[in-house]
Amino acid sequence: MSTGRRVLEATFVVMVLNILSKILGLTREQIFAMFFGATGQLDAKVAAEKITSVITVLSGPVSTTFLPVLSAYVAKGDSDGAKRVTSSIITFSTLLVLGMAALVIGPAPYIVRLLSPGFGEDALRNATLLTRVLLPFMLFPLLSAFGKSVLNTYDNFGIPAFAPSLQNMVIIAAAALFGPVMGVRSLAIGFPLAYLAAFMIHIPAWRRSPAWPSLSLRWDESTKKVLLMAVPIVMGSIVNQLYLLANLNLASRLPEGSVSALNLADRLRQFPLGFFAVAVTTVLFPALSAMWAKEDKEGFRTQTVNGIRFVEFVCIPAAVGLMVLAGPIVRLVYERGAFTPEHTSLVAAALIAYAPGIAGMAAQSVVTFVFYSSQETRVPVALSTATALLNIALDALLVGPFGMVGLALANSIALTFGALAGLYLLKQKLSGLPLRVLAVSVLKVLACSAVMGLGAVAISNYTGFTRGTGSLLRDALVGGASIGAAGVIYVLSSVVLRCDETGIIFGALKSRLGKRFSRGRQES
Repeated sequence: MSTGRRVLEATFVVMVLNILSKILGLTREQIFAMFFGATGQLDAKVAAEKITSVITVLSGPVSTTFLPVLSAYVAKGDSDGAKRVTSSIITFSTLLVLGMAALVIGPAPYIVRLLSPGFGEDALRNATLLTRVLLPFMLFPLLSAFGKSVLNTYDNFGIPAFAPSLQNMVIIAAAALFGPVMGVRSLAIGFPLAYLAAFMIHIPAWRRSPAWPSLSLRWDESTKKVLLMAVPIVMGSIVNQLYLLANLNLASRLPEGSVSALNLADRLRQFPLGFFAVAVTTVLFPALSAMWAKEDKEGFRTQTVNGIRFVEFVCIPAAVGLMVLAGPIVRLVYERGAFTPEHTSLVAAALIAYAPGIAGMAAQSVVTFVFYSSQETRVPVALSTATALLNIALDALLVGPFGMVGLALANSIALTFGALAGLYLLKQKLSGLPLRVLAVSVLKVLACSAVMGLGAVAISNYTGFTRGTGSLLRDALVGGASIGAAGVIYVLSSVVLRCDETGIIFGALKSRLGKRFSRGRQES
């Protein structure tokens, strides 16, 4: 089987599990919205997540630079080397995370107040509590990331792709059980248990691999290489985190609920990214790392462009759909309990401004992992730093006249810039890319998406999805029918315009289903 077909088939496995994760993620946000609304309680949860994520941002890059080095050992059949580098890197990373958590727990109230000056006293207290509880448990998402890197290197994509779903299940259970009594503080129970569960699901398969770690403070060339490659990413992540914190600072000064509205809109924006873009990069990263180790430069270029084409084939129409149906989608997903029609309007406005950035975010994520696959971290970090700085500048420029919507729009503009700049830098790095093929593909996808968008509006008006039917079940049915019909219009348009991606994707899907059918017949 060709590498491209193998990558695409593995992508379907990850995609299906990512869909489950995203559905559960939306359910989780629905639970939050139902119990807490777009209020100070949910603002506190968002603030605590952003503050504690600093630890993952500072330590997480190590798990990214670790995968190409591990892939090189696996490609050479060096199991001892794979175990050595895994053991030492995880030991050093664990010490780093626990040390950072210990430093932040004490001054947490001052950090929360500094970064969220517009919060009321209740929101500040809740954010401080959640921050202090979550800090030491941030070790487990890092260990899960290492487990994912190891299993993906050995072509095990299913377990790591299911872990986020398990994490969401635990959070949903905790919020549903304890939320009515404890409010947002119920997440001080849910998040730690969820992080632990998501890590533990990796353990059985990880233990069977040659790269199951042991305690090791060994400092060899591979360990040094992984950590040195991570330094530029950490520096870039710091700048990006400064953008997120600056964004939080500005949003906290806007009317109450603005922080939550931006977060809820971003959750919807992340759905198509997780649906396909994350699936593609998850499978493409180890495949490209192996190609680079084997010096297959032509295959590397081809798979790079194919990866970008496939993510844009899905993400561009998704962005158009979210823009033209923002209000009905937000109402269907969130509007119940404490979440009012006014909250729907707030989140829908943010979503319309966020949606154009989906295509740029998808392309930039692929470009970034392509650079990482070649063990080059400085260029993508410089790119992400420039994107973050541009975002901060645009935030300051647009928040005054446009408020919360200005913050979302600034993000979309910056992400589009980052994607275009990344493609240019990647072309320089690889001494050429078939960008004409990519450009033709994107233009066809834009045309198909425009037709789909017009069809989506017409169908939604006809079915009543735009106005709402007054019943959650009927809204879900007509919404699903409207979105499904729009999807059919998009696929038919892509066939008419002869988009190559349509045939390739359906061919890979047919091959995958054919294998399952043949296996089922053999077993019976």
